[in-house]
Amino acid sequence: MPEVGDLVRDTATGLVGFYVDSVAGRYLIRPVSGGCAWEADPRDVQLATPMRELRARAAEINARSRRGLSS
Repeated sequence: MPEVGDLVRDTATGLVGFYVDSVAGRYLIRPVSGGCAWEADPRDVQLATPMRELRARAAEINARSRRGLSS
């Protein structure tokens, strides 16, 4: 089971996001660039590889920069 804040990949959708919580046996994952969390089946979720994590964190920083927010 991932820990809150871990970057994970939903293999069913191919999306990468941050693990937020577990509700009713489903994982809640927040998109890297922000927005509404989606639900995923825990069997479809794996920790992101270091390269995916680097790309996702860079995307998050870029999205914050575009919105005028600091890191």
